[in-house]
Amino acid sequence: MALTRILATNLRVLRELRGRLGQLELAQRVGVSRRTIARLENAEVGDPGIAQVRGLAAALRVPFELLVTRRLVPVTIPVPVEIRDRLEGDEGVELLARIVRTIDETPR
Repeated sequence: MALTRILATNLRVLRELRGRLGQLELAQRVGVSRRTIARLENAEVGDPGIAQVRGLAAALRVPFELLVTRRLVPVTIPVPVEIRDRLEGDEGVELLARIVRTIDETPR
């Protein structure tokens, strides 16, 4: 299933980007076991459940849709400190969602 493969890839990428967040710490933030996180990252869970995926998105500070619809890759680019701070702050999830929507709506 495409969803489980995308989720597996994205969980590993996002844990790394969030300061090498460990499986155990992520599990505690979401309220699941470390083994559940490992199984999700190995695409061993056929249907992780909407509530669980929403919890993962919230814990990783990314929009739900981004977590499960697109394969993420880490990129390093120089940005002004203010932009980095906004992306890492409370408004980061919504700001990232707006950026993705803008790109989706821009003709190629």
